[in-house]
Amino acid sequence: MSNRFFVIVNPAAGAGKSAHRWARLRQRMEELCASLQIAYTDGPGRAVALARDAAGHFDAVVAVGGDGTVSEVANGLIDSGCKTPLGILPVGTANDGALQFGIKSVEQAFEALAGGVQRFFDTIEVRYGGLQGAQTRHALMFAAAGFGAELLARTTAGMKRVFGPRLCYAVGFIRALWHYRQNRLEARSEHGVFKGRLFHVCAGNTEFAGGHSMRLSPGARPDDGKLNLCIIDRLNRLEALVHLPKLFHGTHPGHPKVRYFSGARLEVDSEPQAPLAIDGDVVGFTPATLTIRPGSLPVLVPFLPVA
Repeated sequence: MSNRFFVIVNPAAGAGKSAHRWARLRQRMEELCASLQIAYTDGPGRAVALARDAAGHFDAVVAVGGDGTVSEVANGLIDSGCKTPLGILPVGTANDGALQFGIKSVEQAFEALAGGVQRFFDTIEVRYGGLQGAQTRHALMFAAAGFGAELLARTTAGMKRVFGPRLCYAVGFIRALWHYRQNRLEARSEHGVFKGRLFHVCAGNTEFAGGHSMRLSPGARPDDGKLNLCIIDRLNRLEALVHLPKLFHGTHPGHPKVRYFSGARLEVDSEPQAPLAIDGDVVGFTPATLTIRPGSLPVLVPFLPVA
């Protein structure tokens, strides 16, 4: 046994249930490691700093939480410039990030930590506006402006507790549809410039989102070196409601108002500024530049192939 792990636990993940889940799993983790150091987050951004400081001093830095925790830990590791791999123990609400990396259960997570393999995955470098000026962050799954950001803003922690990890996003969709106002968006890629009162603009690195309930970027893979870009023209509420099943089943690219193609970069601007969602959280606003960074994140995964 030679594993030296730094474990970052987010007790607020999973609508506040992760602390209890971690208490049941801690002994297994201790038995797995020759050396184990544990730290707990106390607010947004804390996991980034903890991971950045731990990188290079341990065999892996393990995120214990949901998608937000995994994203923060991954960002800290990338910021460090080290190649310390990310480990994942999924105890959050959706756990989409873990699923996309082939970790479909807590058992598979322990398999990966105990003796899996290290694989390098792509990330999306996102440069965007924030309350403290220009910011840079890496997305593991997607970055979106327009309706996608509204949907995530309307899917609150309380709704996740009441409706569960899958149904909560369907309820959030209805709430977002009622409140969303389509402002002018402009999206630029190597395929051209698209502008107007666009409904949704998204760069996807993985297929699924929303507790694996929405096939947001069909065909996307986190190791193919490209983004799957989706631009949806203006939709009224009835059109959006009627075509909701297409978003869940991944058939929306066939709709005449949807442009769907691969690329390496997407620039998004708007008037006025529009919220920007990254990996399940609304973190900033436009203008934003989204760029694929191939193989930028090492992750401990099971020997099973990535789904």
